[in-house]
Amino acid sequence: MNTVRVYFLLSICLGFLFGCGSPVEFGIGASIKIFKQSHDSFSNQIDVLWVIDNSGSMAPIQAKLVNNFDSFINNFVSKKYDFHLSVTTTEAYKARPNFLNNPELAKFKDYMPGGPVTGVPIILPTTPDLESTFVINATQGVNGSGDERAFSSMRESLDSSFNSGFLRPQSFLAVIILSDEDDFSNDSRAEFIDDHNYANSGLDTVDSYVSYLDQLTKSTGAFRRYNVSSIAVTDQNCYDKHILETGATIIGQRYIDISHKTDGVIASICDDNYSNSLIAIQNKIAELSTQFYLDKTPKIDSISVRVNGNLVPPGALQGWTYNAVANSIVFHGEAIPNQDAEVTVIFQPNSINL
Repeated sequence: MNTVRVYFLLSICLGFLFGCGSPVEFGIGASIKIFKQSHDSFSNQIDVLWVIDNSGSMAPIQAKLVNNFDSFINNFVSKKYDFHLSVTTTEAYKARPNFLNNPELAKFKDYMPGGPVTGVPIILPTTPDLESTFVINATQGVNGSGDERAFSSMRESLDSSFNSGFLRPQSFLAVIILSDEDDFSNDSRAEFIDDHNYANSGLDTVDSYVSYLDQLTKSTGAFRRYNVSSIAVTDQNCYDKHILETGATIIGQRYIDISHKTDGVIASICDDNYSNSLIAIQNKIAELSTQFYLDKTPKIDSISVRVNGNLVPPGALQGWTYNAVANSIVFHGEAIPNQDAEVTVIFQPNSINL
């Protein structure tokens, strides 16, 4: 667990001690405040749920994912994150006990995380052959339902008592959807009846799932403890290309919407490989789950940040930025500190704090 030091730097003219204009460091109270990272400010626990479309057109897309999985997982391993990694599909909604008395309910026991494929439902940092285990779990095949309901499948998987060990109370939840269609979650509609219809009156709203995830993760205001990223058909160019290959596809309007609303990443299934997209998703998860919350509002131009004593420059690509909404320091790219790092933030409090 990191140690975070927060100093309040006041420029005071004490000529007889330090010379006029020399900075003197004052902590909260009258001394430097040093505190261990708590779950309120940081947790290195990340629970990642992949919701994978397993309908008939998905074989090459699943292959792109597993062939580039190392781009996603390498930094989590090297930076010593405590992760859970699991897989469900866009037809897991059929496990819901009250879903129109579905006779296939028994089929979905232990369906997520991981399913019965490898016998490893939750992949951990200590899982032997971690990457090959994920490859097997994520290759869900193409015999699943063509009535894709990623959102309600996500909810069913997270709510199921079979999966109670997956989501931890202090973790950051990351949901990643992989699909070449769109979500049409609707508990009142039988499978394939009036499917893929945005005008259906029973279609669940995207906002209802944002609210569900807010409540599930106890997220409030700026302290959102999750995001949803999507690898989907993102625009007309991708649609025109992909429909020639599959004969059926849909721009993922609702996937794009939920990713926008939860600060996730939106990536295209039409990319030649998914390496860059997976790196972007991994970085965004690490950024949002590794925030350093300040207890005073700083003068922004006074902020200085060091990791293990080394000065880190500001920057949205390979540095740090200040999140005014959360009053936090957020690291980006290679600047994201390892889990055993010591982070020092020095700043002059805004006058409203004095």
